[in-house]
Amino acid sequence: NVINTYNVFQHFYPYFDEVDVDWDKELDKALERSFTDQSGQDHLVTLQKFTAPLKDGHISLGSPYRASYMPPIYWEWVEEKLIITEVNEDSLDIEIGDVVTMIDGQSAKDYFEEVRSRYSAGTEGNLAYRAQNASLLGDEGTDIKLQLGDKAIILTRNAQYDYTHSGIAIQESDYKVLEDDIYYLNLSTIKMDTITNLMPQLSQSKGIICDLRGYPKGNHGLISHLLSKKDTSTAWMQVAQMIYPDQEDITGFRESGWEMEPLEPYLGDKNVVFLIDGRAISYAESFMGFIEGYDLATIIGQATAGTNGNVNAFNLLGDFSIYWTGMKVYKHDGSQHHAIGILPDIYVEKTIEGVKAGRDEFLEKAIDIILGR
Repeated sequence: NVINTYNVFQHFYPYFDEVDVDWDKELDKALERSFTDQSGQDHLVTLQKFTAPLKDGHISLGSPYRASYMPPIYWEWVEEKLIITEVNEDSLDIEIGDVVTMIDGQSAKDYFEEVRSRYSAGTEGNLAYRAQNASLLGDEGTDIKLQLGDKAIILTRNAQYDYTHSGIAIQESDYKVLEDDIYYLNLSTIKMDTITNLMPQLSQSKGIICDLRGYPKGNHGLISHLLSKKDTSTAWMQVAQMIYPDQEDITGFRESGWEMEPLEPYLGDKNVVFLIDGRAISYAESFMGFIEGYDLATIIGQATAGTNGNVNAFNLLGDFSIYWTGMKVYKHDGSQHHAIGILPDIYVEKTIEGVKAGRDEFLEKAIDIILGR
């Protein structure tokens, strides 16, 4: 499995020029680990650690050994502390904002360092997002022991992990009218038909907040209503035409774009803000590539995942599989996107006090920008 994995990436991974990885050295380390693997779970970790340095947020391992149960909490690193952000059992002696210092006898920092070593990600924000979710997972019925100040608490993993969970309160709505006739659109759930039906209201609004802290719902047609001229960026997606091993003498690239056309009503004269963070990946970054490349809105939040392009997959022995990025994607000006992502015009960090108060500091900043506060 290690040798097959090495070869697929060696001959076809499109981003070796963008990531600082000694792939032959990683092969050595993975081979050594494979000889001491004693279980399917051990081997899953070997393959995860092998592929993590490729900095590809699409890389994930399919395996019968993947854990998918979690305790009744969520947590996140805020202001360099691991804090509880959600509690789903009323009987627990845990409060939102509590700081977790120890996990299963290790410091929270050391515990997360091991988790982070198993996950591939193009940007720090995407790695943090992947790690904070993966760090909670285990087999059904297993316990996790936490130290919160002077409280030692044991939690049982008894709930199936919900991959649609965002922890962002306003994302419970497809759209919402906020103060001063500002329209909020949750691009992770709202369909393009709904946006089209809202066009008369959007055209008369004070401003529009588009939330892409997630994955679009087939609604990139909104871009056409922000464009003032035809999209001329036609080669930002590229697939190498391979003939020889080791990616030598590539014969060319199959190039493509979305070739978007402007549509009425034109919303580009509105005060439009997009919210992003490290969970915005792939299709979300294709969407945001237009917003950044054509300067269609103010971008607020944190860098996206820095991982875009169609996903490939291959199967390995023992019912393992690996998903990864097979297409090379650039920014619209031809510069590097991989491991950089879409960068915000205005950077926002969560605060512990904000989490305790249930505030959405990204959304608050967007409102302030639109209202000139």
